[in-house]
Amino acid sequence: MESLRNLEVMAASWYKNMPHLPKEGQKWLAENAWWLALIGLILGSFGILSVLLGVLLAGTLLAGVGGPIGAAIGGIAFFAVFVSLAFAIVDMVLTAMAIGPLKARQKRGWSLLFLMALINVLSLAVSFLFQLNLFSLVWGLLFAAIGGYFLFEVRDYFVGSKTTKRHAEKKQA
Repeated sequence: MESLRNLEVMAASWYKNMPHLPKEGQKWLAENAWWLALIGLILGSFGILSVLLGVLLAGTLLAGVGGPIGAAIGGIAFFAVFVSLAFAIVDMVLTAMAIGPLKARQKRGWSLLFLMALINVLSLAVSFLFQLNLFSLVWGLLFAAIGGYFLFEVRDYFVGSKTTKRHAEKKQA
C-alpha cells in the first residue's frame, strides 16, 4: 500500500500545476462519481460478454475453416484476448468495489479508482506487446492522462479516516 501511496504523490505532483476545473465542477464530479462508476460497470460488463462471445465464435470458425493453421492463429489470438479480458474483469471488480466508498466519499473509493487507472496503463503496455501498435499505445496513454487529470481534480473531496478529519478540524480551530 505504501508504494501505491508513493505513486499517488508522484502523480499528484504532475497534475498540481495544471489548470483546474471550477470548484462547482469538481464538486459535481466528486458527488456523482459513484453513479458514473456504476454506469461504467454496467457498460463494461456488456462489453466483456460481447468480446467473449465474439472470440469464441471466431475461434470456432478459424478452427473449422482454417484447419491446423487456423486453429494455431486462433489460439494465439485467443490468448491475447484472454489477457485483455482478464484486465477488464479486474477493472470491473475494482469498479464494483469502489461504488460504495465513492458514494460515501471515502478515500478508499478514490484509491480504488486510482489503482484501476494504474492497471489500465499496465493493460495498455501488455496490449502493445501483443499488437505492436504504437498509435494505439499513444492514444491510450493520452486518454489515461486525461482520466488521471479528472481523478486528481476530485481527490480533495474524498476524505480519509476519521482521525484525518479530526486532525483537520483541530488545525482550523
